[in-house]
Formats: sequence, C-alpha cells, structure tokens
Amino acid sequence: MEKQKRFYSDVVIIGAGLSGIDMACQLQRQLRVSDYVIYDHAQELGGAWAANKYPGCSVDIPGALYSLSWFPNPFQTEWKGARWVEASGTWLVHLCDLNTKEEFFHEAKVLISAVGGYTNPKLPDLSGLDSFEGPVVHTAKWRNEYDLRGLNVALVGNGCSGSQVVPAVVNEVNRLTQFIQSPQYYVPMPMGNYRFGKALRVCFSCIPLTLLLIRWLVFWILDTSLGQFYNNSKGDRLREKRAVCSRKYIEENAPERYWPLLTPGYDLGCRRRILDNDYIRSLRNPRMKLVKDSITQVDSKSVITGSGEKYPILATGFEFSQWKADSVIGRGGKTLKQHWEDRGGIGAYKTVAMNEFPNMFYLLGPNSGSGHTSVLFAIECSVNLVIRIARPVLQRQASIVEVCKGAEIEWCDTIQTALSKTVLTGSCSNQYTDPKTGWNFFSYPFSSLNFWIDTRFPTMKHWEYR
Repeated sequence: MEKQKRFYSDVVIIGAGLSGIDMACQLQRQLRVSDYVIYDHAQELGGAWAANKYPGCSVDIPGALYSLSWFPNPFQTEWKGARWVEASGTWLVHLCDLNTKEEFFHEAKVLISAVGGYTNPKLPDLSGLDSFEGPVVHTAKWRNEYDLRGLNVALVGNGCSGSQVVPAVVNEVNRLTQFIQSPQYYVPMPMGNYRFGKALRVCFSCIPLTLLLIRWLVFWILDTSLGQFYNNSKGDRLREKRAVCSRKYIEENAPERYWPLLTPGYDLGCRRRILDNDYIRSLRNPRMKLVKDSITQVDSKSVITGSGEKYPILATGFEFSQWKADSVIGRGGKTLKQHWEDRGGIGAYKTVAMNEFPNMFYLLGPNSGSGHTSVLFAIECSVNLVIRIARPVLQRQASIVEVCKGAEIEWCDTIQTALSKTVLTGSCSNQYTDPKTGWNFFSYPFSSLNFWIDTRFPTMKHWEYR
C-alpha cells in the first residue's frame, strides 16, 4: 500500500467558516501562533454562508450583532477523522483532497473542530428520488446558474430556508407547490428588514462607539427574550403573547384556507421561530400552492402527489454530523460516540472539551446553540476560552491539557437539568433532541451574558495540565 503523506503543525483547525476564521485570527492576535492550518471541504471561506446561496437566503439576527466584535487556508479538503497518539502527545488528523481523492495525515499538538451544522444537507427519504431526470437541488448546494423561470417547482420543507426561497422565486416560476412537514411560528421581520442608511453608516465611521452602543443595545434586547423559553408563569405569558401575535400576523396576511396548515400545536420556542421576509404574503400569489400531503414517490418526470413536470428544490434541513463521532478516537482507543454513550448523550464541558480527548476543542460544540440571539457571540466566547486554556500548551509550558471527568459530567448534568425546565425539549419533535431520552445536544439554556461569564473566567482547577 502506498504510504500516505503526513504533515505537522502546532494547530489544525477543521472548518473555514466564521468559527475557524475567528479561531485563526485570535491565535495570531493573542498568542502570536502562526503555525496553524485550516482545512475545509468547500472551495472557499464562509462555512454555512458559502454553502447556502439559494434565492432569498438571509440572516435572521440584526447585523449589528451578527458580526465579530473585534472586526465589523486550503479548501476542498475533507476531514475524515482523527486519532490521539499517546506516545507523541499529538493528534493525527485524517484528511482527503477532494480534487485528487488522495488521503493524507496532518499531525498537530492541538486539534480544533470549527465545523458548523448548516453545511451538510439532509435529504428526504423519497422513493424514486434518484430517478428524477431534472436537477434535485438542496438549498445548501444552490448554484447561481439554476434557472427556474417558467418551470413547475416542488419545494419540500418549510423551515427557515424553505420560507426564504418562496418569496424569492414565486414570481419567476410557472407553478410553485410547497410540501410542508409541520407548522411553524412566523413573526414579521423587525423594523421591516430595515437597512442602515448612508447617513447612519457615516456616523458609525466618524463617531466612536456608535456602532458598539447599537450592538450592545441589540444584544440586551435579544438576551432578555430568553425568559419565553422557560416553563414558568412568566414564560407561559410571554409565549402566549408571542403566539397570539404570530396567529394574528398569519390571519392578516395569509389566505384563510391555509390557516390550519400554518398554526402549530406545540409551544412557541420548541423550534426556532421564523422571521418572515414576505413568505406569508407570498401564499396569496396565484402561482403558489401549499399542501400538507407528503410526497410518496418521485419518478423520472414528476412528483407523484402532483401533476406535470416538477423541479424539486430541497429545503429539508441539515444533518448534524459535524462532530465525526465514529471517527474521532481519543485516549485508550475510545471514540467520541462511545464517550457520549457512556455519558448518556452528546455534551462537552462549557461546549468545547471532553475528558479522554486531550488537546482537542470544539467551536460551535454541543449545547452552544441559541434560539434567541447571535451564534457569533457564542463563537467568540468559545474562541477566547480555547485561547486561554490552550495557551500553556502552545507556548511549550505544558504538553497536554485535558478537562477533568467530574467537571465535564457536572457541567453536562447542569445543562440538561436546566433544559428540562424549558420548552426546548418538550412539546415538538426537532432534530437536536433525542425523542427517547429528551437529551438536547444543541441548545444553551441560559443567557448569553451567562455564557460570556462562563467562558471569560474559566475554573482552572477543572483542567489538568501535564
């Protein structure tokens, strides 16, 4: 067998999205570490924003907050797995060049996974989908050369992506049939999707702290909305108030025949609410049809539940498989999957580290997700924690750092106990909660301020250096 190539760097970062970019910048800014490599399976920087280019794609968090606070390498390389090498105290990262299909290894003192969850398409299980003669497109694989003008289109899914696609394409197609899976909570875009005018942008440039003040104002407004997720009297009142507003918005803007299809039977907050950018009003377009019936089969020319030629656009969500649970192997040959099975569910101490996996950190790790504020804030907090903890290793003051087993277990138990008191694990099915155990691996149940405190002031006794 031909010997595979092998390289060495102090740090290997998997993922060239916003997490990976921020991690690389902070390695240089704070630690003066330049011996790092970023790998990504895509062709360019951007992560989820490089993958998702479908018509109408947008962010649902105000731009003043959805940005890195400190500033308003090889691509097309797939991460196959990683193994901890006890003898050398390094990670051996298994990679594949997607152009040549050549596999190789990169050895690193520190391994950082900055792979997000919104780049791996989740395809629906539809009989005959492979036989369809027209293009089958997931929104995460959209390319600008796709032309929908005059076509009959079947859109599968009605989450955030599906709801953004409709108003962007409905006036181009001959017929758009959207197959919905379950109702969602829709709320109008705050301030009508307001964009900063030229005068205000000049103020941001010329008047110190103006943009920072707006950023913190948005932060506090969004962070105080966390109360609606809790199962208590205050949370019940807030959810009911927002649910009433959502129903009123639907009834004022959508055709009456669609009201039953657009009214959820679960608590607001169990799934991410959708900020509507003209989707609900688009349902009045005569070219648009909304159906609850599921697609049972697809043949070479048509979707069986409809008639005529169809052009499926798939907006069915994403596979949260970014952690490579089967192929990341830590101390003693234990995989991440085995580690999490022993713990009872997917989790990580302060969302970044696991015992038995020394010198390895996750950005956008388990329970770092938020349903009410900007994920970039969590990324920055996690990056700063990793910088603080990895500093002695990267500055050669220690060889290995590993979170203590007891600290990891206590942290994960605290997170799951808090989540059990919220709507995030309750009244609906979602892709980040185990339906058998109720274990939620995605959501952080406390405020963003709390997350900042947790990551800004690490408890050093919870970490073992050697």
